[in-house]
Amino acid sequence: MSELASPSAEPSYISRLALKSAPFSQTVDANSFFNGKQVEQRLNLLLHLVQATNQIGLLIAKPGVGKSCLLAQLQLKAGDGLRTCTLNSESTRDVQSLALQCLTAFGIDTQGVLSGEALADKLTQRFTQLQKINIKPLLLVDDFELLPEEVRTEIIKWLHWRRNDTFLLQAIITATADVSEFNLLQQRIQHVDLPELSEQESATYLLQRLLDAGYQGASPFSSKEMQRFYQQSSGNPAKLNQLAHQKLLGIHPSFVSPVNINVTVIVRWLGILAISVLLISLLVYQSDINELFSSDEADNELIKLPELIQEELATVVVEDDAILSSEQAERNELLLLIDELTVQSDEQVVAVQQREKSLQPSTLILTADAEVSAISVEQADLYQQDWILKQRATDYTFQLMGSWQHQEVTEFIEKYALAGDVAEFESIRNGRVWYALVYGVYNSKQTALTASSSWPAPLNTLPSWLRRFDSVQKQISKKAQAQ
Repeated sequence: MSELASPSAEPSYISRLALKSAPFSQTVDANSFFNGKQVEQRLNLLLHLVQATNQIGLLIAKPGVGKSCLLAQLQLKAGDGLRTCTLNSESTRDVQSLALQCLTAFGIDTQGVLSGEALADKLTQRFTQLQKINIKPLLLVDDFELLPEEVRTEIIKWLHWRRNDTFLLQAIITATADVSEFNLLQQRIQHVDLPELSEQESATYLLQRLLDAGYQGASPFSSKEMQRFYQQSSGNPAKLNQLAHQKLLGIHPSFVSPVNINVTVIVRWLGILAISVLLISLLVYQSDINELFSSDEADNELIKLPELIQEELATVVVEDDAILSSEQAERNELLLLIDELTVQSDEQVVAVQQREKSLQPSTLILTADAEVSAISVEQADLYQQDWILKQRATDYTFQLMGSWQHQEVTEFIEKYALAGDVAEFESIRNGRVWYALVYGVYNSKQTALTASSSWPAPLNTLPSWLRRFDSVQKQISKKAQAQ
């Protein structure tokens, strides 16, 4: 299901800009794919999952970020080693339509096998035949939570099919959040996030959409307009498309930049403000209040009070500041408190804005003084694959990234200042050398997951793959045998 904005069928600016088609159409075109750095990394990881493992990739992202486009690109790059079937809520309305799509996609005769045991037998036989000739059957399921419940249940059942301890079917599933059915596949699920675009990527993305539609020349949007687009969309491609479309039509953008309101902070400061107003009132009307409690002179009755013991107000002396009297110190402290209300309220807004900005992947910085159990940033030698071969086969490690280019592995290590148990290795993919990077040695899966939860940003936002060392050692051995 497409996640892109839905502009009018034939916008008026097509002829004005000499375009061949609507640049911000909702149609998902695999040939018009924005291959940003973050998107490319997720695409490579998903391809690796389906080609080298039995893991099920669960791609989680907000609506409009581009999950459908990524699935279309994944299908385009599947190659001869994969046989795919794409499912979504528009084409898969019940179990019967699910069966028809899968039978057709995997090359099975549809006569008389639309449901029940006959369907299961036909599918398992076909999946076994495909695996014998080294072809993996792969389901690409878009917006899983929008499918009918009976369809979701049937897909989960298929993903449990096994023969000779080997899973017969693999899947890449997209969703906006984790759903309960995934608990049944916990051992096979590999979570992958898809972030929104950075500010620089947003400008590049819109220009590419125009160029793919036949546009020639520089971007029609000024830097100020792009800055406003990004503020209003937060880098969401679908919202960027709608804003750009409205701008070219001469319509004022309809999106309003969301404001992150912290209710707890507001309530706290409102309480402080109320107390401050009360204290000021007490000081201003102190004499009037005293008169209320004073006795009437005509009664000639005096209330005897114990003598007050004068106490000095404890003050802190900073450098050469003079010690203040109790009354003056109290007044100054009250005035400073009121001044802080305005300043700190402004600081809260700035802090919220900075925190939102820091969540963008392009601006995350790994700090060396984080008070958590994180990856060390001290310089250390990078381990090679001989170190990996010496590790215990049942221990676990995290694969952080992979690339066709060895230079990208080196740049990744330098960018995130990785050190400690960091090792690189080589394997063979599609007849070419594939360079990969692993981190850590953990004696159990739970220990590894607990350790990764305390990684500092931005490393904790990157997709990682938890693997046993024996699977990595097997890849290294296969490459050695191939040579």
